[in-house]
Amino acid sequence: MNIEHMKSRIILFAFCVALLSSCGNKGNDTGSEKVLEFAVQELQKSSANLTTAYPATIKGKQDVEIRPQVSGFITKLCVDEGAAVRKGQVLFIIDPTQYQAAVHTAEAAVATAAAAVNTQQMTVDNKRELNKKQIISDYDLAMAENTLAQARAQFSQAKAQLTSAKQNLSFTQVTSPSSGFINSIPYRLGALVSPSIQVPMTTVSEIADVYVYFSMTEKELLA
Repeated sequence: MNIEHMKSRIILFAFCVALLSSCGNKGNDTGSEKVLEFAVQELQKSSANLTTAYPATIKGKQDVEIRPQVSGFITKLCVDEGAAVRKGQVLFIIDPTQYQAAVHTAEAAVATAAAAVNTQQMTVDNKRELNKKQIISDYDLAMAENTLAQARAQFSQAKAQLTSAKQNLSFTQVTSPSSGFINSIPYRLGALVSPSIQVPMTTVSEIADVYVYFSMTEKELLA
């Protein structure tokens, strides 16, 4: 046997050994493979409520503007923005000094007019007695009675002025015409207000019933 033939046999033997070893390893790997397990959950049919959010503005059933009925400086704020108020509650106080003085003047005028009526009444009573005795004429009596009528008219006018002065004094306390909640207050302590102001002192919102204002697209509206 020559050397070349021997080398060929050695190489063939080595190739067979390598092939058998490879087959043996494949057999071992196949036997060692494991089945992977995963957690699963069965789907169930269910219902869901889908919601859509919209930016909105909430307003009360009625917004009552609060405006002063007399002119003056605000001397006191009795409520805060967002506060709940009841009907008749005082919201602002306007400086009452000049209106209190007007009441005193009107009261003095009423007292003066009342005294004038009493004096003229005594004059008329006296002249009626003199007229009965024919000491004075009917003309003098009629003039006295007319003067009494004028005094009574002036007395009634003075009482009306007193009523108006007292009403103006009461208006210095700005009250709420209804129950609700206070909105923004643009006028603060020391501000000058009058019945002709363009912006109200505040607004009282009645929220027994409320309205919500929001916008949506035409497609959403049709749906």
